[in-house]
Amino acid sequence: MSLRVVFMGTPDFAVPCLERIIREGYTVSGVFTQPDKPVGRHHNKLQPTPVKERARARGIPVYQPETLRDGTALTILQELAPELIVVAAYGRLL
Repeated sequence: MSLRVVFMGTPDFAVPCLERIIREGYTVSGVFTQPDKPVGRHHNKLQPTPVKERARARGIPVYQPETLRDGTALTILQELAPELIVVAAYGRLL
């Protein structure tokens, strides 16, 4: 039986960590990452985080709460029921 893992990360630095968890056979039930950032001259396009791009490519659900303090993230975590949460360069105080 595989350990259920939630991964929290945002930049390129965190992608190899996510990949290693997947490669080792753990079940990544969800990924938390920072919200997409506005880019472009008029800031009218959104740039997904590197972790989001990799998770989506792997078919892993992605969650991007604006804040971790309003209870929404906690509710999601409770629904995912992870046995382990791995944090690698998430970018906010947890």
